[in-house]
Amino acid sequence: MADQFDYDQIIIGSGFGGSCSALRLSEKGHRVLVLEKGLRWEDKDFSDNSWNLKKLLWAPGLGLKGNMQLSVTNKITAVHGVGVGGGSLVYANIHLIPKDEVFTSGPWVKVHDDWKDRLMPFYGLAQRMIGVTKSHYENAADEALKETARRMGREDTYQTVNTGILFPENLDDASGADRGDPYFEGSGPQRNSCRYCGGCMMGCRHNAKNTLVKNYLWFAERNGVEIRAESEVTRIEPLPGADGKRDGSAGYELTIQTSTARVFKKPYKLRCRGVVVSAGVFGTIPLLLKAKEVDKTLPNISNELGRQVRTNSETLITNTGRFPDAEGNPQEICHGPSITSMFDPDDETRIEVTRFARYGDANFLTQSAVPLVDAAGGIPRPVRMLINMIRHPVKTFRMLNPVGKSRNSIMFLVMQTRDTFVHIRTKRPWYRLFRSTWSVYQDKDDNALSIYFPLAHKAARHYVDAAGGGQSGNIATEVLSGAPTTAHLMGGVAIGKGPEDGVVDDTGKVFGYHNLRVIDGSLIPGNLGVNPSLTILALSEYAWSREPVFNAERAAAIKPIHFSSPLPGQCSHLTGTGDLHKVIVTDRTAADPMTQGVDA
Repeated sequence: MADQFDYDQIIIGSGFGGSCSALRLSEKGHRVLVLEKGLRWEDKDFSDNSWNLKKLLWAPGLGLKGNMQLSVTNKITAVHGVGVGGGSLVYANIHLIPKDEVFTSGPWVKVHDDWKDRLMPFYGLAQRMIGVTKSHYENAADEALKETARRMGREDTYQTVNTGILFPENLDDASGADRGDPYFEGSGPQRNSCRYCGGCMMGCRHNAKNTLVKNYLWFAERNGVEIRAESEVTRIEPLPGADGKRDGSAGYELTIQTSTARVFKKPYKLRCRGVVVSAGVFGTIPLLLKAKEVDKTLPNISNELGRQVRTNSETLITNTGRFPDAEGNPQEICHGPSITSMFDPDDETRIEVTRFARYGDANFLTQSAVPLVDAAGGIPRPVRMLINMIRHPVKTFRMLNPVGKSRNSIMFLVMQTRDTFVHIRTKRPWYRLFRSTWSVYQDKDDNALSIYFPLAHKAARHYVDAAGGGQSGNIATEVLSGAPTTAHLMGGVAIGKGPEDGVVDDTGKVFGYHNLRVIDGSLIPGNLGVNPSLTILALSEYAWSREPVFNAERAAAIKPIHFSSPLPGQCSHLTGTGDLHKVIVTDRTAADPMTQGVDA
């Protein structure tokens, strides 16, 4: 029977959910294949020039094969990572645990009212695996944020972030020193210290960023997992069982094609016992909607699929300043990890300082800013924006001009726990000759998306003043279109008690089908108000902790992961030898050693 399958499990996507799934399934004795539509990157291949769009953006139909994809819709614009390692290739390394109130909000408690307690051991495990450390780096950009927090009466909320960066042993040493394997007692990859170049979000060229390739995927491949890059899944179809049912109990057949080919995509098929869909919100939901409504191979998926996709209620604000030193001379603030500090201007809002490398000016072009546009006097913001541009042409030109901007500009990443969402559905527009595609929409009674944040505007004005003078601006496309930009899509595959109120159970198992799971950010049921990467990992670890060993002989042959002694500032002090995932599972009540050092 097993011979009919090419693999036991095929995972679609290699981001945080897919990478964790690959490792944990291999530990349980499965033969695993990971399919990733993006490229496989070596550190040296990441771009050192943001104007090199071929290495920056993903649009293979246009010949662009970079590691960042922009998905523009009528309601939202999303930025997401593409490549082996998914979003970890281009994210800003931030790993935070949401506030307690998030886990007791309505979207979370409809299944469990103790999510925080359930997930805390797995937050600790994920922090250890990904090497999360309290940031040791601050420069003038962070000092201005701290002063902003003080002026707004919120200085007690200012702190440096928890980040997946290997900091130098001597914090002032930016040489990129060899560090061996500092995390896994020599069984992990050789690493180098951070050079403070600021290039995290273009891809770390210096082996200092703790991408998934350096931990989860490293050990997954060591365990025998196969990873195929440039491979896009176009169809998921359950195989018929002996009784003729196509409910997944007899396995699945996937159709795959070459993602980077413009014409000859060379489709082929593979069969497997189970499928894990981990393609991110704008990958997972369209693929499952196609299977449900177009191919009709998965017609029994809940009608809740695609409902309540969240943007983390985000916006971006550009701030340009002088950042004078003690002698009054302007300073460059492009050095350091991309994000290093944050504060909360109120209880539902968080602001993080985001910098780009000296060679990252094009990032300010793809997200061009115009002078701050307030909402007042009944004048629509797009009209007010045009009025401001006419009245202040020089200021507008300076804001729009990206040349040299990385040296003296940062972006506020503003996030809220406010509950807003959109939905994704299948459509067949006339301009595509009625061929099926997907679109984003809102129902009439949905809360409007947040695109204007008065409190963030207030913080921005304080910030540029604290930075020695300058100007702040909104992303022009947000003001004109009313569509917010986010790097943190989540939700759309609701966790529920059954298909009436959810698509999956609390471990990602799809209602109505056997051997089919969703494990990625699509599971997150509400806006977190913080970067979601650590929560995706914690939910993934939680899900697989409940999966029994599949093949005891193969599982017994897997080498255990050994953690090194924690580095200074490391957030989780989880220690042990052997398969630490099993330790978590078999001793979930021993909270103290497993959550020691866990820092939100």
